Amino acid sequence: MDKTQALEKINTYIDEHQDDITKDLQDFIAIESVTYNEGKAVEFLAEKMRSYGFDEVRIDKVGNVLGRVGSGKTVLLYDAHIDTVEVGDEKDWKYPPLSGHIADGAIHGRGAVDDKGPLMGITWAGRALKALGLTDDFTLWVSGSVSEEDVEGSCVKAMMEESPDIQPDFVLVAESSGLRIIRGHKGRALVRLTVPGKAAHASAAWRGENALIKALPIMQAIDDFDDFEEDPFLGKGTMEVTHVECVSPSLNTIPGEAIITCDRRISCGETIDELLAEAQGFAEGIEGVTAEIDTEHVVTYTGYEITAVDYFPSWVLDEQHELVQAGAEAFKNMFNEEPEITKWDFCTNATHLCGRTGIPAIGFGPGEESLCHSNEDQVPIDELIKATKFYATLPLFVPQKA
Repeated sequence: MDKTQALEKINTYIDEHQDDITKDLQDFIAIESVTYNEGKAVEFLAEKMRSYGFDEVRIDKVGNVLGRVGSGKTVLLYDAHIDTVEVGDEKDWKYPPLSGHIADGAIHGRGAVDDKGPLMGITWAGRALKALGLTDDFTLWVSGSVSEEDVEGSCVKAMMEESPDIQPDFVLVAESSGLRIIRGHKGRALVRLTVPGKAAHASAAWRGENALIKALPIMQAIDDFDDFEEDPFLGKGTMEVTHVECVSPSLNTIPGEAIITCDRRISCGETIDELLAEAQGFAEGIEGVTAEIDTEHVVTYTGYEITAVDYFPSWVLDEQHELVQAGAEAFKNMFNEEPEITKWDFCTNATHLCGRTGIPAIGFGPGEESLCHSNEDQVPIDELIKATKFYATLPLFVPQKA
C-alpha cells in the first residue's frame, strides 16, 4: 500500500470512529487520576489497548502502562502522562470536572487537555495503524506514564530502566500544542538557598540574628538579575523566588533560619554545578549561605520508590533534523497545509526522553496550553481528531531502518 492510500485509509478510519474516540475520552476523564492515584485510570487504558487489538500490553512496576503495535525495526515511543492535577473547588467549574461534558464543540473536564486528550489520541492512533495493517515497517510503543505533574521525566526514566527491551529510535511527547510541532523547551531546576541566623525572642531581637532579614538582599538580587545565558531558539533562562520558609519555634521569635526556594528555568543546558555557583553568587558577602538543588522522594501508586533530583534539562532539536522534517511532511501530506514549528514554554517528560537520553523527540497535541491546570480544562473535538490522524501518520514518514 503506498502512502497516499495509507493516508486516505487513516483519514477515513479515524473520521468513522470520531464518536468512539470522543466517548472513550469522556469515560477516561470521568476516572479521577490525580498524581500518585492513577491506578484505576491505568487499568482503564490497559483494557482499552487490549480491546483495540494491541500486540502487547504491559503495566510496569512503576505503574506506567505500555502498549505495542507492530514489530518492525524502526522503534517509536509515543508518551503522554495519565496523571492530572487536583480538581480544586468544583464550584469554580462551568461543568462538572469529572464529567467529560461536551459543549461548544469541546470535551470539558480535568485532564481533557492535560493530558488525557493527547493520550487517548496516541492510543487510538495505535488502534488505527493495527486495524489498517500499516505496522509492517515499525514498532510503535504507546506509553501512558504516571506522576509527570510532580516529577516530570522521573517515571519515564524508571519506565525505560524497567523495560530495557524498549529502545526507541524516535520519541513523540503528546501534550497540548494547538496542533503545532514542538522541537524543544526549557528545562527547570528547584534551587534552595539556606540562610543561617540565630533565633531570639522578638522582644530582645538584638540577642539573635534575623535570618529572614538576611535573606531579603538575596531575594532582591535574584529579582533584579537578568544576565542569563540566551539560547537563540529558547531564549533566556529565568529565576523566580517562589517560596520562603522561616524556621522559628513561634511567631514571637525571630527566625534562626530562612530557606529560599526558586524556580530556575534552564535555557542553555546549564549543569547542576553551574546553577549552584550562580545561586551562591546572589548571596555574595552574606556569611554561611548554602545552595542546593532540591531532592524529592516519591512513591508511585504501585509503591515504587523514586528519588528525583529537581533538575530537568532543556532540549532542542534542529529544525532540519530528520524527525522534525518527518513530522512536517506527515502534517503536510495529511492536512495539505504547512505546520507551525515552535517550542513549548512548559516542561514535559521530554526532559528525560530527549534532554537526558539524546533520543530525537518532537511534541504535538490538540488544545490550548493556556488551559492546562485551569478550571476551563477542555480539548476541541476537531483538534483531537486531527491530532489522532497526525499521530497515526507520523510513523509512515520517519526514516526506516534497513
